[in-house]
Amino acid sequence: MCPVSNLSMKPTFSLAALLLVVVSLAVGQKAPARLPCSFSGGLLQTANGKTVQFTSDEMKHRATRRVDVSDSMKQVDIKGTVITELLVGTSGNVVCVKTLNGHPIIRAEVEKALRSWTFEPATAGGQPVANLGRMQFTLCNISCGKGEFSMTIVK
Repeated sequence: MCPVSNLSMKPTFSLAALLLVVVSLAVGQKAPARLPCSFSGGLLQTANGKTVQFTSDEMKHRATRRVDVSDSMKQVDIKGTVITELLVGTSGNVVCVKTLNGHPIIRAEVEKALRSWTFEPATAGGQPVANLGRMQFTLCNISCGKGEFSMTIVK
């Protein structure tokens, strides 16, 4: 049997207690919203201070000007889904677009088109405020199956 000293257990216990305190404090903190680009302005938030991110369907409904992918892109035999995050400014113009997922050829075309979109400005307290949104597009013109697929993002 090997004797165990209380002195050897104290550093482990102290480290574990410190780690527990740090984790407890971190859980209570709100993580800042991840933005698709550098931005220092205010964002649309819920009453409890959480940043609002509109869904793809909500963003498509809020769109007031839509620009499609290029005609040359519509001729490419390709299919794929692109998921983007957008930051929309107080005027409704797109501040930036970041693609999260998708084929590189489709990504570039969708980002280029989305930079020209405009949206109904979000408001808080009657004042326009910037907002975040996530958009998803499935583009297809080959072996598309029975879905409602096409090579357009303006539907």
